[in-house]
Amino acid sequence: MIHEILNFFGSAICHQLEERSLHVSGAALSVCARDTGIYIGIFSTLLYLHIVKRKSKISIPTMKVSFLLLLFMIPMIFDGLGSYTHLFQSNNGRRLITGICFGFVLPYFLYPIYLGKSLAQACEPVIKNRRDFFVPLLLSSILGGFIYFEVFPYYLWDSLIILSIIVWFSLCVSFLFPFIKQTFLKSIISFAACIVFLCLLSWLHNWLLNSDLLTLLNFSFKNH
Repeated sequence: MIHEILNFFGSAICHQLEERSLHVSGAALSVCARDTGIYIGIFSTLLYLHIVKRKSKISIPTMKVSFLLLLFMIPMIFDGLGSYTHLFQSNNGRRLITGICFGFVLPYFLYPIYLGKSLAQACEPVIKNRRDFFVPLLLSSILGGFIYFEVFPYYLWDSLIILSIIVWFSLCVSFLFPFIKQTFLKSIISFAACIVFLCLLSWLHNWLLNSDLLTLLNFSFKNH
């Protein structure tokens, strides 16, 4: 039953092609290799920022650092477009790595805004030193390596990925409720709205699959 629940939420954001998904303990993860990398990266940076920065007055990265971070997002875009347009053939290892590079960047821009202190006086950039950059990157690389080489059981990694998806979408949904000032209440409402949103996406995915439209689209993706 746990496997079905994880797959249900995974289908909300992923095509779930088995040949493009990493396998742990003989079972395919609920999202593809690229999405696995993205959400492992998001999890690592969010975890670091929440532990180290949540009580600080932080703003988004400086212009120079932002440019460097955006460079880390290019490999996944290049890999995805290159694979889709038949310029080259990708593989799950490359999808995982480029996904991590893309995903670990995202929280640096959203988390400071989520804290609501980015406009306060004496704000400091979220990346203040090399540790703020390299620790999340190292953590996400280690977790990605553990998944790729099947260290620890399937349910641990699949649960972590789905949890990361829910937390990330909850954070994004929270920006729809700027008028709610109480943090706990805002978190509860954002979480509930996120679950409803993901459920709707998953049901839509399954409906399209049953209508054979998504099967046709998946066939097209496989050929790319």
